[in-house]
Amino acid sequence: MIKAVIKWSQPIEIFKPKKYNTDEKFIEHFRKFIDQNDSPLLEKEGFYCLISGSLKPEERLSVVLIEESFGESIKQKIERKKGHMRELRCIYKNYGDENLYLKVGVVESLNVEDSEDVYKKIACKLISENDPSCNEPCDIDISDVQVINEGDYKPLKK
Repeated sequence: MIKAVIKWSQPIEIFKPKKYNTDEKFIEHFRKFIDQNDSPLLEKEGFYCLISGSLKPEERLSVVLIEESFGESIKQKIERKKGHMRELRCIYKNYGDENLYLKVGVVESLNVEDSEDVYKKIACKLISENDPSCNEPCDIDISDVQVINEGDYKPLKK
């Protein structure tokens, strides 16, 4: 059994995707935004999710994308993605006029040795439980994975 405790950060506001008139421009500026952001959270490895919606007057957010970054920082993982990814095109198409936020999840405790396979299983469990609209469903067996989200995890499930 894999048991992971993940502590999530406060949301980092990005920008509305349709600020740019094509998905290519949005992706280019998204990468540039990540590259130029000096948040120490982006230098960590772990998990990240993109969420859309509004924080005020009351939190109305939906999970759009969840990914892992094992063995490299979240900044490196996003910058290293090649081409015009299906996931970011999905965000541009479906959430263009909404506020986008990035949350970073750092593993606080893990009861097994961490590895890329373990991180992929945890990411699949997060995807399975939160059903982000721009992720493909996972085909990995996650029946032996338990994830406990802490910190500012909403709109993710605890």
